[in-house]
Parts: sequence; structure tokens; C-alpha cells
Amino acid sequence: MPGKCVLFGDSKPFLPPPWQTTDDRVRGGSSQSYLAALPNNGARFYGNLDTKTLGGAGFASQFSPIGGQNCNSTSVVASQEGSTSEGETVWDLSDYDGLQINLGKGDGKTYTMILKDERSDVKRDDGREKAGISWEVEISAEKDGVNVWKTWSDFKAFYRGKEKDDAGKLNRSQIRRIGLMMRRFGPVAQA
Repeated sequence: MPGKCVLFGDSKPFLPPPWQTTDDRVRGGSSQSYLAALPNNGARFYGNLDTKTLGGAGFASQFSPIGGQNCNSTSVVASQEGSTSEGETVWDLSDYDGLQINLGKGDGKTYTMILKDERSDVKRDDGREKAGISWEVEISAEKDGVNVWKTWSDFKAFYRGKEKDDAGKLNRSQIRRIGLMMRRFGPVAQA
């Protein structure tokens, strides 16, 4: 069993290259998110979650760049449907039991960590990223900071914000993107 594998932070800065912003503005919302590098190789995830524009729902997220190198990663080359794009980093985390997230001082809110094991270079006709399965887990950003441990079984499959029970299993040998999200689903129905 291998030792510790640092994906981001510690000895591996979050930036550069820049993370990709995916906010609800792609659906007509007005939320905005940012990821800023910190001097200790950490990062600050922040922004504005607007839940009024889309009727009580909203999301603001940042995703790791396509490309770059980290431990246990391979850069694969191909361009046909069903394969990966040139320069896309694929992390093989199959030898690990889960992820540890080291959170600094937080705001006490709940965030979502997202893993994607499907290609991220497939685009729709309008140029936006095609929707796919996301593997998600909630993390609480405690005010005093905390190290959060999540096993692979803690991650649940989602498609377009809804849990998907028949998605199979997370392909830990081909993690292509890692994301952070703040979100709120639509209004709760009154009884």
C-alpha cells in the first residue's frame, strides 16, 4: 500500500494552472465562485451563492484543471469518442482508501467535494461541458479548521444535481477532475 499522495496543497500548489469556474450562470443564474492561491500552497474557495435568480436554487463551483501532473497520475493521449483528450491528467487512486481534506479556518457552512471519473472534454453543441455523473460528498467548513476524512463509500453518484442510484461505482483508477461546490437546491414544499 502506498503512503500519502498529495493531490493539491502542502508541497503542490493549487495554482497555476487556473481552476475552471462552473457556476449557475450557465443556466441563467448569477452565482460566482473563485479559487485563490494562498502563500502556504493552500487555496481559498469563495464567492457569492445567489438563490433568488433561479427560484431558490443555485450553485457555484471550481474544478481542477485538465492537465498538470500530480502523484500517481498519468497523462493520456487520444482523441476518439470514449477515450481521453491529449494532456488530460488521470489520477489512479485505486490503492487508497479515501481522501483527507485539510480545511483551514472556515465559515461553518457545508460544501460539496466532487470527483469526476468520466471525460471532461466532451462538449455540447453550444460549447459547454456535457453533463455526466459526479461523485459527491458533503464537507463542513468548521470555523476553527479541521481535517476531514472521507472514504470512497461516502461519495454518492449524482447527475445534474439529483442522486443517481444506478450509476455503478466510482472508477478510482481514473479520477479526471476534482471540484469544490457551494449550492442550494430549490425551495422546500410546505405541508
